[in-house]
Amino acid sequence: MQVQILGESYAIDCASNDERRLEDLAKALDARLAGFVGDVDGKRRLVLAALALMDEAQATSAALARAYNEVERLTDMVVEARLEAANAPEADDDRGCADALRA
Repeated sequence: MQVQILGESYAIDCASNDERRLEDLAKALDARLAGFVGDVDGKRRLVLAALALMDEAQATSAALARAYNEVERLTDMVVEARLEAANAPEADDDRGCADALRA
């Protein structure tokens, strides 16, 4: 398969089911590189794009780690609430609904 990046064609060996994904990635990279100007051969643009992509990947990884920690914290809260509810004394049937909610 051939992809075009910065006006040059690159041959890439891949499985047939990966071709569409690689074409899409090459187009996205080429579009990103178009945003960086100032060199003729494209090496500086490739470096800048690589650094930007690494920065995005690290930021995404950090956000996923924060989200995972929040899910863990909320899961712990649910478990604690269920344990408290299971160990709570049963409300008297003679009390009104409002009193039962206060217990």
